[in-house]
Amino acid sequence: MGKQLLSIPSFTAGEMSKSMQGRTDFAKYFSAASRIENFVVLPHGPITRRPGTYFVSEVKTSSAKTRLIPFTFSTTQTYILEFGNTYIRFYKDDGQITSGGSAYEISTPYTTAQLFNLKFAQSADVMYICNENHSVRKLSRTGHTSWSLTEVEFTDGPYLDSNTSSTTMTPSGTSGNITITASSSTFVSTDVNRLISFNSGFAKITGFNSTTSVAATTQKDFADTVAKEDWKLGAFSTTTGFPSCVSFFEQRLVFSATSTQPQTMFFSKSGDYENLCDILEDEFGRVVKLINR
Repeated sequence: MGKQLLSIPSFTAGEMSKSMQGRTDFAKYFSAASRIENFVVLPHGPITRRPGTYFVSEVKTSSAKTRLIPFTFSTTQTYILEFGNTYIRFYKDDGQITSGGSAYEISTPYTTAQLFNLKFAQSADVMYICNENHSVRKLSRTGHTSWSLTEVEFTDGPYLDSNTSSTTMTPSGTSGNITITASSSTFVSTDVNRLISFNSGFAKITGFNSTTSVAATTQKDFADTVAKEDWKLGAFSTTTGFPSCVSFFEQRLVFSATSTQPQTMFFSKSGDYENLCDILEDEFGRVVKLINR
């Protein structure tokens, strides 16, 4: 059988794995290559030699692994972020950003071992960063040498499913710094900074007193101080783990994969990225529950 020459007019499908090299019935077969090395695929089909590189600066600690993450503020302002052991350094316009003659950097909680497990999603000048060992952070930019990394203080939620046992929660007051008492053992020391919702309000746990008592600060006032069985604890905490994935979807910020709920997704309200309350109103004003999809 004679050789058959196939026309490959475009490389927009990139590289094709070896297991796909016999699939001539695959639509992208005729716009792919078995190997593309040191070339860049152009959007209109051809490939061109990749641009060269040059030395800009040495990383902070050459003996330790670092990770480079892009930060695209606009089409004219882009940055490279150097994530290292508990720090970030910044690069722009072919050089390292400095302040006072030294490399500008900020501190982070991420160790070298955690760098390559970081997940991130960016919107304008804010980047949300997730790691299962840390609460969600957001990196904000207000200038070339003005960056901040802070914990995200969610407006509300997300929460675990509502309590189905006979255990009740009783607040010592309806607002401010209060004590919340459970009728049976419920709390653990790692619940500090966790949310708890019941009685038309919710609070943030600020101190662990015992398995039945915690100190808390109300975020939304409780209706009264009557004991309630219908309560729920926050889904993000040191006890249950923090999300390890993050993305944007249809004007919502989406988190997923905590250690205790690895297959659960948590959606924010539309256009309100830091509100993960699971109660929404639909377009007809009816109250509906946002299902963790």
